[in-house]
Amino acid sequence: MYSLTKKRWQAIHEKDASYDGEFIYGILDDHRVCCPSCPKEQSCVPEEVEIFKTTDEALFEGFIPCPECHPFGDLTDKEKLVYDVKVYLAHNYQKRLTLESIAEEFEVSSGVLHRAFMSATEESPQAYLVRLRMYHAKKRLKETNEGVAVIGLKVGIPNLSYFNTVFKQQVGMTAVQYRKQG
Repeated sequence: MYSLTKKRWQAIHEKDASYDGEFIYGILDDHRVCCPSCPKEQSCVPEEVEIFKTTDEALFEGFIPCPECHPFGDLTDKEKLVYDVKVYLAHNYQKRLTLESIAEEFEVSSGVLHRAFMSATEESPQAYLVRLRMYHAKKRLKETNEGVAVIGLKVGIPNLSYFNTVFKQQVGMTAVQYRKQG
C-alpha cells in the first residue's frame, strides 16, 4: 500500500485523471475502490481512505471496484471469472481450498479455471492463493503477537513446517525473522 500524501488527496479531491493508473483508493465505510478521477461524489475524509498500488492489494483487503469508474477496467468474460475467483479467494483464503474445489464453486472445469487465470494474470490460481495468504501472514506478523503456528492456521496453512517453507520461499526469510525486522 501507499500512504495518502497531500498530492494523492488533492488528486482524489480534484478527480484528476492524470493520476489514473498510478494508484487506486479505497473508501473504508463502503469498501469501494476507485480511480482518482471517479465521477461519483465522494464525501470522505482522509482518515477514511486507503491508497493501493494494485488491484490485487485492494482485493486482498476486501475492497470491491466502484461500478462508476471501473478501476479494474472493462472485463472480458474470462477476466470476469478470474475477478470473481479472486474475490472468492479473498473471502475464503483461510479455508482448505484446492483448484478443483474452487472450480466446482464456479461451475467450470479446473482446466478452464487454470487457463483463464494464467491468461489474465500470468500466475496460477494456486500461486495467487499462496501470495494472498502470505500477504495476510505478513500483515498478522506485523500487527499481532500471535504465534507463527497460529498465523499459519489463520491464513489457511495448518501445517507449521509447510507454512515456514512457503513463507521463506515467498518472502526470502523466516516468519520469525520477518517479525523481528519490524
